[in-house]
Amino acid sequence: MNFAFYISGNSTRLKQFLNESKAELIKDIKLVVSDGKMTEQQKLCLIQHEISYKIVDYSSIAGKDRKEKNRILSDEILKYLKENDIDYCFSFGSHILSGDLLSEYKWKLINFHPSILPMYPGQNAIDQAIAHGNTFLVGNTVHFINEGIDTGNIIMQSVIPLYAFYDNDKNYDIVLNIQVEMLQQLIQVIQERRLIVGKNGNVNILKADYNMYNIYPKIG
Repeated sequence: MNFAFYISGNSTRLKQFLNESKAELIKDIKLVVSDGKMTEQQKLCLIQHEISYKIVDYSSIAGKDRKEKNRILSDEILKYLKENDIDYCFSFGSHILSGDLLSEYKWKLINFHPSILPMYPGQNAIDQAIAHGNTFLVGNTVHFINEGIDTGNIIMQSVIPLYAFYDNDKNYDIVLNIQVEMLQQLIQVIQERRLIVGKNGNVNILKADYNMYNIYPKIG
């Protein structure tokens, strides 16, 4: 099983994952594709874990508009995925993927989004939730990527009370860091071939507990 990542910016969650995860979760990561310049620290981290990297500088793509630039970026990502025999690609990137990449890697492209979808798709999802005013919970969604914006079939979700966000001085990491644990669990279930997509597109993780719930606030 070979895994890849598409990233933007500082790739904070990926670095955290590499620093905190057991070797058996990291061993299948073969490639990271960044859409911008990478720091020497980022490169060194990947080299230490024997992970290859490629850079497709989005700012240098000569497209007529954002839609065309996204397609060119997607074509480059697809090329690198095929060259490295990648089975699944996890997206922590900021640009919309499109074109042949979506068809050739259907059910193999997975995005991490900081909201409880279908609420608050798109950019600045946490800010959207706060601005909405009557939202009690914030969280994250792991979902397959399709032609829409954060509309793909959902794999797993996490929730956290909004007051925890405020209690931590509005620190976005209190929400985003949960994605690392979700990534760890996701890689494990894929390695164990427990992630199943039915003919109707329903997603199921075998031997997972779908009856778990929490009540907020927790009464002592």
